[in-house]
Amino acid sequence: MSRASILEGEVSAGGGGSGSGRNSPSPSVYSYHSSVDGNVMLRDVHGRMFNNTSDHYMLPADVAEHGRLDLQHEMLKKKRGGLFYAPQAVRKALASREGSQPSILDVGSGSGSWVIEMGKLFPHVEVVGLDLVPANLTSTPPPNCRFECDDANLGLMHYKGCFDVVHASCIAQGITNYRKFMDEVAQILRPGGVYLTIAGDMHIHDENHNALPLINEGEPGFTYTLRLVHAIRDAMRILTEFEARGPGIDAYPKIYGWLQEQGNLWESIGQKILYIPLGPWEDDMSAKDKYVSELMRQDFFRMIQSVRPMLLSYGWFDETVDKWSTGAHEEIKLMRNKYYIRWFFTWAIKPGQTT
Repeated sequence: MSRASILEGEVSAGGGGSGSGRNSPSPSVYSYHSSVDGNVMLRDVHGRMFNNTSDHYMLPADVAEHGRLDLQHEMLKKKRGGLFYAPQAVRKALASREGSQPSILDVGSGSGSWVIEMGKLFPHVEVVGLDLVPANLTSTPPPNCRFECDDANLGLMHYKGCFDVVHASCIAQGITNYRKFMDEVAQILRPGGVYLTIAGDMHIHDENHNALPLINEGEPGFTYTLRLVHAIRDAMRILTEFEARGPGIDAYPKIYGWLQEQGNLWESIGQKILYIPLGPWEDDMSAKDKYVSELMRQDFFRMIQSVRPMLLSYGWFDETVDKWSTGAHEEIKLMRNKYYIRWFFTWAIKPGQTT
C-alpha cells in the first residue's frame, strides 16, 4: 500500500489549513468500495478480515474488531480520566496560533474513536488518523478530522515537522523496529510537540502485580486463561520475527528507557503504569473502577475471538484453540482467578514552542 490517502470518498469532510500536517491533496475522508478496493486492502484469514498490507499486525481489521477497539478506547479513557495524560503540555501544543493550524497524528487509529473525540475537543485542530485499512466509521466525523491509509513501517519522514501531537496506542506488535519509529516521531513533531503512547502488557499479573509464567495443563495452578495468553505471545512473536528487526511485542516495556536514551530530543518524559482488574473482583471498588474492570473483561472476551485466526495460522488445531478459548472465557466470566492486565501510559515533550 502506498502512502497516498484513499481519496475518492463517499464520506466527505472539510479541513486543512496552511501549515497543517496534510499529506494528501484532497479534504476527503477515505472510503472504499468492497468489490474493488476491499479486495486489495483486506484478506480473509480463517473467517475474519485482516489488512492485506502488513504481516506484522496479526489482529483483524473488520467491524467486530473495531467494535472491540471502541470498547477498549472507552475503558482507557475512563481509567485515565480523559483522552490523554500530560494535559497541560498537550493543550499548550495545540493552542490556536497565527500562521499555522495545530495538527495531531494518531498512528494506528483503528476504529477512529480517539481521532473523532479529539477532533470534537479541539475543533480548531486538524486530526489525522493513520492505519493500514479504513476505519468502520458509523457516523460522519467532524470536519477537522481525516484518515489516511499507510504502513508506519515504511517510514514517517514525509511528515517531518508537521504535527504538534503524535498518539500511538497499542501498536507495538505491528511495528518492526519501535526504536526507529520513536526516532521518526521526534522528527515529525514540531517544537513543543507531545508524543503519547499506550501499551497493554501481553502478560497476566496476579493480585500482587507479579507476572504469571506458563503452567502446563495438569500441573498445579494451570488455567486456560494463562495458557491462551502465552499462546498469543508465542504466535505474535514467531509469526512476525522473519522480517522484524526490533523487539516487536516486547517493545512496550522498553519505551520509557528508549526515551531516556534519546536524551535532549525531549524536554521531559513521563510514565504511568496502571493495573486494571480483569473483571470487578476487587473488594470495595468504586463505581468507576467496577465499570472500567468490566470493560476490561469484555475487551478480553472479544480479544479471545480476535486472536483465533492468528493461533490457527501459528499451527494450533481448531479443537485446541476452541478448548483454550472456551475455558478462558468461563474462568474470566466466573472470576475464578484474581488477575490484572498491566497498562503503560508514556509521554514525551519536545523542547521549544511553535509560533
